Amino acid sequence: MSNTALQRVYQQFEEQEKNAARAYALIQQDAERYHSQMQQLSDYRKQYLQQFTERGEAGISGSSYAHYHNFMKKLELAEFEQKQALDNIQQTVKNKHADWMEIRKKRDALGLLLDKRKIAAQLVEQRLEQKDLDEFSNFQYFKRKNNR
Repeated sequence: MSNTALQRVYQQFEEQEKNAARAYALIQQDAERYHSQMQQLSDYRKQYLQQFTERGEAGISGSSYAHYHNFMKKLELAEFEQKQALDNIQQTVKNKHADWMEIRKKRDALGLLLDKRKIAAQLVEQRLEQKDLDEFSNFQYFKRKNNR
């Protein structure tokens, strides 16, 4: 494959890497938001429990207790669902990070290949220049020798 074709592939990998990094950052932000929402739910449940406990010291009716119990079940269910969603999004974060690292590894490997080819081309060019200089030197030497 020619260097220009490899350069294009390298540029495509760079673009893919940028996109993968962007996707990883976005999903990471989503995970942080889910975590924050879960924490808020947990804090709210604790506050509600504290308030109910304080009111309960003075005595509560059976209907108030039933309402409290039903509401706590709903809060616990919401926390459970939020935890599942957070677990799912954290797995997605891991997958997006792995995708990003895989693309990065391929780009790095291709970059090394391009660097090696560039160095090899420079060596060939330097050898040709040295050969030309040697030939010119020999030509000058023989020209001077013949002119004497």
